Amino acid sequence: MECNLGQGDLLRLEGKPKGVVLQCLTGTVWLTQGDGMDYLICAGRSFEMQAGTTAVVEALGSAEIRLKAPATAGANLNPMLSRFAFRSA
Repeated sequence: MECNLGQGDLLRLEGKPKGVVLQCLTGTVWLTQGDGMDYLICAGRSFEMQAGTTAVVEALGSAEIRLKAPATAGANLNPMLSRFAFRSA
């Protein structure tokens, strides 16, 4: 599943039983998943969320991301994505 994000767009990713891979295709996104760390994922980079985790992703400018199941999983990712109904200033 691919998503185009505008600057300040937020996504909440719900953890799945087998995890999820977020690939940043263009731009840069910020990700936090409650582990005390913040992650910047730039174009060409990926981040693998562990099973059962929840994260918030924010586009730092226009960005395109792809969400996919880890190589060992074949889950449909559409239910894990929900877009927040606001943008930052």
